[in-house]
Amino acid sequence: MSDIVALILAGGSGTRLWPCSRQRLPKQYLRLAGERTLLDGTIDRLAPFVARSDVWVATSEAHAGGEAFTALAGLHLMLEPVGRNTAPAIALAAAWVRRTVGGDPVLLVLPADHLIRDVPAFHRQLGLAVAAAENGALVTFGITPEYPETGFGYIQAGESVDGVASVRRFVEKPDLATAESFLAAGDYFWNSGMFVWKASTILAEVATHLPQVAAVLASIEASWDQGIAMQAAVHTHFAAMPNISIDYGVMERSDRVRLVPASIGWSDVGSWDAVYDFSDKDAAGNACSGDVLMLDSRNSLLRAESRLIAAVGVEDLIAVETADAILLCKRGESQQVKSLVDQLSERHGRQHIEHLTVRRPWGSYTVLEDRGNGYKLKRIEVMPGESLSLQAHQHRSEHWVVVSGTATITRGDEVLTVAKNESTYIPIGVRHRLANRGKIALVIVEVQVGDYLGEDDIERFDDRYGRPSE
Repeated sequence: MSDIVALILAGGSGTRLWPCSRQRLPKQYLRLAGERTLLDGTIDRLAPFVARSDVWVATSEAHAGGEAFTALAGLHLMLEPVGRNTAPAIALAAAWVRRTVGGDPVLLVLPADHLIRDVPAFHRQLGLAVAAAENGALVTFGITPEYPETGFGYIQAGESVDGVASVRRFVEKPDLATAESFLAAGDYFWNSGMFVWKASTILAEVATHLPQVAAVLASIEASWDQGIAMQAAVHTHFAAMPNISIDYGVMERSDRVRLVPASIGWSDVGSWDAVYDFSDKDAAGNACSGDVLMLDSRNSLLRAESRLIAAVGVEDLIAVETADAILLCKRGESQQVKSLVDQLSERHGRQHIEHLTVRRPWGSYTVLEDRGNGYKLKRIEVMPGESLSLQAHQHRSEHWVVVSGTATITRGDEVLTVAKNESTYIPIGVRHRLANRGKIALVIVEVQVGDYLGEDDIERFDDRYGRPSE
């Protein structure tokens, strides 16, 4: 039996779950279904088929170097400098894993942001899929539809042998009448985006059906053969990949495709309506989290993250509160949240990019005030033993006041110790570093002053976490 490794696709943006999901911390890194992130839940349920040490995560360079850094620590990472959809990511992963692990492993490909409630059933179907993949099949999981969903693609199954079916056709997202006919027919399944195949099989099919992808992959592998670091070669060549999905590029064209039907309590967690569906509810059908008070209200989702939500007499409402944004919409309408995020982007807002409190490998910072009038106010917390990068800014100076703990500050050629209730000043262009060598958290209040106060005004000269300049 071949080795089994997993590729977790974690590069998505999750815009329909705004305001919790943001561009720099999308839904796969959030706790939307219990105490574990969706990414951790995806990895956890692979046991005993795949050990954590045999899991690779494909994500963006921006995620790995930003807020998701801690969530990705300790995992094998394959970083994409630009997004190019699933086909290039999967082809690269197959080549990467073959070179790293050796042999011809079975590759289990899963999105990072799905939820599966019936894990034993998932394991049973996974066993069927692995056996079919060993025999050269490209296996996809087809989810038994529960209702006529128009937001999913469908797969029509053919004849089944030992629980594995042939595939007659793939269908893009249908209208309601067509979805209802699919449900009545009984041989259509939701396209889950989960796959199992041998690395050699998917690489051969990519070479046949996606020669552009294969050509770029050949350039990357040639660089590896020349001794260039694997990630460095990807950074150089990956942008030349076409933007194409594995479904359209390979699955809809190959004659090796097989389907394993699955009733596994699956959700793509693709909207707040989906979150409501899988959440625990009270006797009135309300799903609440955080500081929430409700009176005479029914069938609603209320999620509070930083303050109280109080609701009276509401029904079929979705209310999601964060420190800088509140979403209100009717249940059944949450797919349209993506359009709101598009509007935020068009008006150059920041609320869709990151939260007011931003996690970093060394701790976190919270924007206390930023009104675009030449200054910004932050609260910075540095964990014991951690430090920020040695850096400089070309457009702003910084004033630091220590309110808890003791700071060790590099400022040019000086090294300063600044205690509670003391302060220091960092002029524009001066290299500096903030470190906490104490045993308690270091908290400072930072006042930035300058004509441009964007987070990308960071030139890093040394960073213990290996992050590039912003």
